[in-house]
Amino acid sequence: MNFKKVELNGFKSFADKTEIKFDNGVTCIVGPNGCGKSNVADSIRWVLGEQSAKTLRGSNMQDVIFGGTQTRKSQSFCEVTLTFDNAGRMFDLDFAEVAMTRRLYRSGESEYLINKQPCRMKDIVDLLHSVGVGKEGYSIIGQGKIEQIMNAKPEDRRAIFEEATGIIVFKNRKQEIERKLGNSYNNLNIFMQRMGEVEHMLAPLQRQAEKTKKYRELYDELKENEINLYIYKHDTAESSKSAIHAVLDDLHKQIAEGREQAENLERKYGDDRRRIAESDELLQRLNEEILKYTLDLQKKEGDVNLIRERINFYREQRESDEKFLSDGAKRLEEIAAELSAAESSSKENGGKMREAQKESSTLGAEIASLNEKLSEYEELNDKSQKSVIDSIENLSEIRQNIGTLSAKKEAVEERIAEIALEAEKSKGVIAEHRKALSDCVDWYEELLEYVSREKELKDAKEEEIYSINAETDAVSENIFNCNAKIAGLQDRYRFYSSVKDGFEGYKFSVKKLMSDSKNQPELSRRIKGVIADIVKCDEKYETAVETAFGGAMQNIVTATSDDARYLIEYLKRTKGGSVTFLPVASLKPRYETDFTRRALKERGALGLATELVRYDKYYDNIIYNLLGNTLIVDNIANANEISKKFPHAFRMVTLDGDIISTSGSMTGGSRRADSGNLLANERNIEKALADIEEVRKEVSALSKKKTLLDEKKAKTAGEMETLRESFQEARAKIAALSEKKGTLEKALAESEQALKTQENTLAVLYERAQHLDSEFSSSSEGEEKITKLKSDAADETNRRKGEYEKLKSERDERNLRYNVLQVYIAQYRAAADADDAETARLYKEREELNGKISDTKKNIENIAATISELEEMAEKTALTPEQRENLNALRAKKEEATREKESLNAELENILGENRAVNERIEQLSERRHAQEIELTKIDSELENLQARIDEEYQETYESCLNYKDENFDPRAGQTAINRLKREIGALGAINHNALEEFEALNAQYTEMCSQRDDVQKGIDDTTEALNKLKEEMQTQFDDGFNQINENFKRLFKELFGGGRAELQMDYTDCDDPLNAGVEIVACPPGKKLTKISLLSGGERALTAIAILFAILMLRPMPFCVLDEIEAALDEANVDKFAQFLKKFAKETQFIVITHRKPTMEKADSLFGVTMEEKGVSKIVSVKLSEVESTLGGDTVA
Repeated sequence: MNFKKVELNGFKSFADKTEIKFDNGVTCIVGPNGCGKSNVADSIRWVLGEQSAKTLRGSNMQDVIFGGTQTRKSQSFCEVTLTFDNAGRMFDLDFAEVAMTRRLYRSGESEYLINKQPCRMKDIVDLLHSVGVGKEGYSIIGQGKIEQIMNAKPEDRRAIFEEATGIIVFKNRKQEIERKLGNSYNNLNIFMQRMGEVEHMLAPLQRQAEKTKKYRELYDELKENEINLYIYKHDTAESSKSAIHAVLDDLHKQIAEGREQAENLERKYGDDRRRIAESDELLQRLNEEILKYTLDLQKKEGDVNLIRERINFYREQRESDEKFLSDGAKRLEEIAAELSAAESSSKENGGKMREAQKESSTLGAEIASLNEKLSEYEELNDKSQKSVIDSIENLSEIRQNIGTLSAKKEAVEERIAEIALEAEKSKGVIAEHRKALSDCVDWYEELLEYVSREKELKDAKEEEIYSINAETDAVSENIFNCNAKIAGLQDRYRFYSSVKDGFEGYKFSVKKLMSDSKNQPELSRRIKGVIADIVKCDEKYETAVETAFGGAMQNIVTATSDDARYLIEYLKRTKGGSVTFLPVASLKPRYETDFTRRALKERGALGLATELVRYDKYYDNIIYNLLGNTLIVDNIANANEISKKFPHAFRMVTLDGDIISTSGSMTGGSRRADSGNLLANERNIEKALADIEEVRKEVSALSKKKTLLDEKKAKTAGEMETLRESFQEARAKIAALSEKKGTLEKALAESEQALKTQENTLAVLYERAQHLDSEFSSSSEGEEKITKLKSDAADETNRRKGEYEKLKSERDERNLRYNVLQVYIAQYRAAADADDAETARLYKEREELNGKISDTKKNIENIAATISELEEMAEKTALTPEQRENLNALRAKKEEATREKESLNAELENILGENRAVNERIEQLSERRHAQEIELTKIDSELENLQARIDEEYQETYESCLNYKDENFDPRAGQTAINRLKREIGALGAINHNALEEFEALNAQYTEMCSQRDDVQKGIDDTTEALNKLKEEMQTQFDDGFNQINENFKRLFKELFGGGRAELQMDYTDCDDPLNAGVEIVACPPGKKLTKISLLSGGERALTAIAILFAILMLRPMPFCVLDEIEAALDEANVDKFAQFLKKFAKETQFIVITHRKPTMEKADSLFGVTMEEKGVSKIVSVKLSEVESTLGGDTVA
């Protein structure tokens, strides 16, 4: 196997894709410190499976990705590929080349590939281990690795020798077997726990199965006896029923005779009841009138409360408006101050501008005067020149011409220099003006765009505030309405609660007793409640149910007869009237008949009264006594039809309160629409509470919404104020920029015009100068005379020129001051315009604020008027004294009517006593008949019970039971046997009827689990045996290899050190397992005592480690080995020895050496240089030394 190449892309400092090809022998990688040489070794170690970022000299694994430089961006991933020649099939893969790739993304995701096919890191590591290569051993050894080998604990140092002896693959296999063995033991433990659970279930289930078998035998015997006893009792009961029917026929005749006598007494009783009914009607009317007054009173009180709420709301609104007026007044004062400041500032800027304009005008006049003087000097100079020429005209025409030409040429040249200098200055000024104007235009356009955006935002915020105000007003109105609604509902709740607590609608005796019970615990303990309190029903059935109860709605329920007797005695003592009591323990229920059940199928039948009411099952006897055998029907017509089909079978009550009794009598008529009932009162209280809670939730939600809206409004208002200030600031800047822009445009135009004039003047002067030069060349005669004349003229010209330059300097100074004043004037004008704009805005704001203040004052006046109207309305709405007197009169009249009714009830009791005596005979006959009927019913019930039990227990009928009949059956012996069998069955306890089948299934499962357990145990035993065998093979192979390495080490140590002794020793300290024993290194260089390696010098330790490396390579040559500056600590002589050994072992192992030592480089077959032409980015330069040697004639690196 040959390590052909490594490809790096984005790994550490190798930003660009880099390929390093390796030849057989020794390949050296050299370069200066910090250039990235060791990154090559790190890349190889990384692909071999290194997971420690610290080992790769980083804080986390993402540090291996190129992080970027000042000129390069960081990369998002890195990858390294190692390519091996597999022609000899050292790797067990059918490929001529094997390429292993590891890729890492900055997100932390990793990819591993073998020949570009995705795989796991474990696959790469296992493949390399199969040829003896790994990150743990000596495939890659750096200077730090040398120190690690020397300083490591003996047990940690063992890993190198395990890889060298080739047991690393076996060790991985051993760890895998141990892991699987541990899993097998865990699975066996879990399985044994399950088996234990099954065993724990099996024993009791077996006992249950035996009990079930015994139970079935007893059950069969019990069935036979119970069926024969049933047949005997059935036959006996049929005989008894025949005798009872004969007695009943005789009793029917006697009762018919007695009823005729009782009818006369019933008529008298009816007359008395009518008088009481009239009294009840009077009381009902009085109650209704009192209720009407009470409701009216409560409604008016609610209206007054509502008006008070509105008054408070308007008062709060008035306070808010008054606060606005106060704030507005303060703001008006602020606006006045700001107006004064703005106007003062505008006036001050205007004054400054006028002063500057005045000074500018004066300077302009002075500049014009100086220009005139300068023109005069120019003219005087011209005249002087002409005078000189005229004075020497008689000398020579040529000389005169030369003097003139010389003077003109000099003047033209001076003028050209002046104008050229001014032109250059003008160009600079134009460039500055153009740049300033461009910047000004850009800023001006940006500000215009910014103002446009700010205005849109400002308009949007104003719209948002308006929307929030509207929504807040709507929410406030809803809250006000909800609070008013709550007040009304609370009044309604208080009314119904007062009706309930005051027992309104109950007769005096019931009201008094229930009121007394609130203050007397003994009474309260004995009273369970009034019928109306213990029963509830749907609103649909309230009228029907209350009609069905009748007067019993006011009956009081007690637990026992003793409680009822105690309460009666209390009423007698306190003269509290009479009350009907219903003891739960004593009252006999009346159950529905088969006719009632059959009638439920008829049209209009809604259900049994006992099933349409809700109550505690504790009161079953009470409810069935009062409502038993009562059918609720939708209307009287359907009730009549049902009555025809089932005459006198049961009582019927319609939803309108009409009654058809079992005697056939019918009661009905109209009911007052506003008349309440006792059942509805509790429902009204609950509904009022539910409505109050619902509206309160709505108020809470609205309040939260209002709070959010207020916060949103405050936030939006703050943003609006910020936008307004920003908007005004930007408008002021725009005004100043507009002024500045105009000034710059004017200055630029003037500068451009001046430059154009200067350029035209220069063109004319250049042409004139050329003409003068031509004339001067042709007139060379008389040079001396002309020179003297020129000299004189020059003296005069220079004198005047000095004066001219002084005047010109004064003019330039005034020009400069004039330009500065123009800039100040523009600034003052812009500031004055901004002040005027601010003044206009403040006037507008003051006008708008005054308008709002005026509107607010009007609103306050309107609110005051509204509050006055509402207070007047509240006074009018309250109940008048006359109405209160009428209410008190009605209550007094009600008390009088109540006493009259109590008197009538007492008279009725006397009538009932007489009636009781009259009906005593009928009652006695009825009781005898009833007793016979009960006996008959009892027999029928017993027969039904017997049949039901036989049917339920054995699913047999009387006819089918006859198949079991024993003609010789003895009832007493049979009953005795039944009792015995039941006791025996009872003694068996709870029976699991499926126990037999469950036991068989569980037993089969347990047998199967035992078989599976044996299979698992056998697998563990086989694995343990294989593990022990593998350990023996590993120990044998390690011992053989280690002994050979030790011998090699002893010999090589002497060669490298030129003598001395050294050996490797196994360290079994604190280790029971030989496979985990450490390795100790003992070395004795020449002239020293035998000592441990930790006591040697750095160079001796490095040379000793190198001896170990080569000793290992002698035993098992590696396919390749990467050495990273391991000879750094050696002196030159020892480096040379190291290089010779390296060359010697290169025949079997391919070495890649990172070094900067010269002797090592000299032994290299290929040399790669790592450079950093670009800071932070490594690049490779390769040199094949064999080619260099052939080129240089055999000379190598000197």
